[in-house]
Amino acid sequence: MFARYDIFLSYSRADSDRVAPLRDELRRLGYRVFFDVQSIDPTSPWKERLRQAIRGSRIMVLCWSEPASKSDYINFEYMQAEALSKPICPWQLDKTELPPMLDAQAISSPSAAEVAARLKPILGWPPARRRNAWWAVAIVAAALLAVAAWRILHPPPPPPWDFQGEVTDRVTGMPIAAAEVDVLRENNVQAYSVTDARGRFDLRLPQPKTEAIDLRFRKDGYEADRKFVSTDTPQPFPEDLAKLP
Repeated sequence: MFARYDIFLSYSRADSDRVAPLRDELRRLGYRVFFDVQSIDPTSPWKERLRQAIRGSRIMVLCWSEPASKSDYINFEYMQAEALSKPICPWQLDKTELPPMLDAQAISSPSAAEVAARLKPILGWPPARRRNAWWAVAIVAAALLAVAAWRILHPPPPPPWDFQGEVTDRVTGMPIAAAEVDVLRENNVQAYSVTDARGRFDLRLPQPKTEAIDLRFRKDGYEADRKFVSTDTPQPFPEDLAKLP
């Protein structure tokens, strides 16, 4: 059963004026407070309604005083809370001795604001803030699920693969810098690179990896060359160019 109230205020009618500020402060903080004068239909069976309200509350605040200690209703409410294993937070309004086992937990401050502040760590966030937090968690979870689903339906493309080589002078064996290396597919340039000072080039090619690539080598003063090269060729792939006559 979900709690309808955060706090069940158990008090004697003789203490109504002293307890009302605590009720108002707790409600101002956003907590749902059961306060029998306002929360019970006068035509309903009181004891059954009180039993239901205690069952539907997260904690009981026992407003203890001499009139409360003599009230059959307070005793009934206290016994119901114990039977339902509800946390009981006693607020001592005077020096009247508390029921056994409750005196160590008693709050004796006369200030309703201070009592409410002492209760906040027990109660946690008010319902509206808890709802907002749950909504935020739900929205984040939904967004993560949506991203995961999108990635499943639209997996990222496989990473590109690399091919390296070096271009040298056919006669001297010296590296040729600034030579253009084109990767052709159906005579269209798919990718290209330019050799560095050591005559080396690097090509980054998209998937799928083919068994061979069509390479074209060009450099002013040299004969252009074109060849199919197996992608399993040990790298760096060697290529030598002949100078023009």
